[in-house]
Amino acid sequence: MNLNRFWAYDWNNLFVMSTTPVTHETSLTNRPALRWLLLGVWGVVVVYTLMVFGAVLSPQFSSLQSSSIPQILFGIPSMLRMIVDYGVDLLLMFGFSVIAIMLVVNRSDDWFAIFTSLFLIVFGARITNLVNVISQTPGYEMQGGLILAMGDIGVVLFSLLFPTGKFVMRWMKFLVPLLVLTMLGMYLFPDSPIYWVKMTGNGLYFAAAVTWYLIGIGSSVVRYAWYSSLAQRQQIRWIFIGTMGPFLWFVVFQVLAGFFPDLNGSDTTRTSFEAISRLAGIFMFLMLPLFITISVVRTRLFDIDLLINRSLVYGILSIGLALTFALVFIIASAIFGSMHSSDQFFFVAVIFSVFAGATFQPLRKKLQRFVDRFFYQIQVDYQKTPIEIRAEADTHSTGITISSYQNLKLIGHGGMAEVYRATDSNGRRSVAVKVLRAALAGDEQFQKRFMREAEIVSRLEHDNIVKVMDFGMEKTSYFIVMELLSGPDLSTLLKQEKRIPLSNTIGILRGIADALDYAHQKGLVHRDIKPSNVMLDSSTIPSRSVLTDFGIAKMVDAHTRITNTAGMLGTFDYMSPEQIQASASVDGRADIYALGVMTYQMLTGRLPFERPDTGAILLAHLNAPPPDIREAKPDTPRHTAHAIQKALAKNSSERFGTAKEFIAALETT
Repeated sequence: MNLNRFWAYDWNNLFVMSTTPVTHETSLTNRPALRWLLLGVWGVVVVYTLMVFGAVLSPQFSSLQSSSIPQILFGIPSMLRMIVDYGVDLLLMFGFSVIAIMLVVNRSDDWFAIFTSLFLIVFGARITNLVNVISQTPGYEMQGGLILAMGDIGVVLFSLLFPTGKFVMRWMKFLVPLLVLTMLGMYLFPDSPIYWVKMTGNGLYFAAAVTWYLIGIGSSVVRYAWYSSLAQRQQIRWIFIGTMGPFLWFVVFQVLAGFFPDLNGSDTTRTSFEAISRLAGIFMFLMLPLFITISVVRTRLFDIDLLINRSLVYGILSIGLALTFALVFIIASAIFGSMHSSDQFFFVAVIFSVFAGATFQPLRKKLQRFVDRFFYQIQVDYQKTPIEIRAEADTHSTGITISSYQNLKLIGHGGMAEVYRATDSNGRRSVAVKVLRAALAGDEQFQKRFMREAEIVSRLEHDNIVKVMDFGMEKTSYFIVMELLSGPDLSTLLKQEKRIPLSNTIGILRGIADALDYAHQKGLVHRDIKPSNVMLDSSTIPSRSVLTDFGIAKMVDAHTRITNTAGMLGTFDYMSPEQIQASASVDGRADIYALGVMTYQMLTGRLPFERPDTGAILLAHLNAPPPDIREAKPDTPRHTAHAIQKALAKNSSERFGTAKEFIAALETT
């Protein structure tokens, strides 16, 4: 084992696998005395929390045993009821503690890691019914109240400091003494005028607690908007979602109980509401440690984004939607039951169940799409199968005849068209005939898109752009006649060679860069740069690289637009962030981004944003920092690595202005 490799912690990327020691402002590496002092404080607080839990589990605290939820719902004995009640709280505490212990074990040399670990343990205890019971038991107010106070102090401080360990604005440090005094007075001293039990009745406790939570959330929002790097924004995003769980539970279930007194009416209504509250509490409170875990993991962070997007966030939405239906039903039951007979109530319950069953799945899908569009800014619907891809399953066209061309022989095919080798009517010249697939030929949008490509390319005259000699429609076949190129495409070469040396890569890309700059000057954006659209023509000396397939090219400032029937524009592996977001301002810099992706692939043999599925690829293009090619290919010159990263900038204004500038930066020594 290489002892120089170790888990290094910083709060831009909490766990980072590093090859050299990392020092930063929150590190305690050079301050061993402070490190052991903080670890001692951590140990004392953890032991104190465990002692309080041990005390509240003793027989003298029997108030939880009177809970009627399990008895009414399940009819189980009192001892088992107590075990169920305690089990909910212990499950919460376990979820928080596992993350906290992992954190302090791995990063005991960082004060912010120690603080976060301590905050998770104390806040996990703070939200349990067990601690709330002991904090209201005469003679034990201070023991339980101290945990309540430390829990609220911890969550607010964490919001103010994450992820850098610094306040977003220096003056915020003066809020800390006020925060501490408020929470200690609120929870620790029963004779205090702001003691929480006294304030609950008039709403002051709710207002004070929410105010401090909002200050923490507001600080995170300001940091996210103006003071964070791309990686820090990614972390804050997930922490923000995590804090929303406890916050929304507090607001929803506290406010509902206040606004709908009938929820505390009959035994059935009250216990049903309490049961939902308890179940929702497990789910919503555990969001906090779960999302902290996601936020602090750097390795494949953006893959986790997709996992959360497709699994966890969608699961959250589904459970949240189900709880919403349940709450609406309970509220409606409480109101309707006071006005009508039980028979009518049963009829309404049946009607509501049918309605919920019919609307749940459509609403869930709409919520999922909402997450994609408004949280991830993914405007392309990657879950739909494009019609071109579906067409690939069709049998290749047979018996193609075009009167002016003879001896048609299929030599290749793609999602939209098939390519044939043919000879002209005189039999003197070989050409390539591109024919729109039969499955698409009946679609007016694809007819327009196909013929538009022919019209566009026929007007271009450049040695590195495929030449169009003829196009038209005969019978039911739409065709484009192009020069026949003798070499393979770049995709085939990459499969054979795996990696292409830098000098050869630049030689191939120089011609493509010339072609792109020429097209951009003509107001044309290709929008689908990828290896399979680059042909290597060996019939010339030296050989030339030729750009093909302008099927989804965009004319800048064009007055007409072809509808994107397939639900996408471009190939996902090479798609620029602005294309994913369906920006109206896509220009030539989108092609430079794809050229940067292709360059990385040519030099390393793999894509810069390799991910297991389409959604993860799109999220990586939108959020993942451009990789340093030297991690995959250490002998790459520094200037080449920087050029590729600049071409892959998320903001198009930070990329090269022309493709030639990019090529020049690749080879500049």
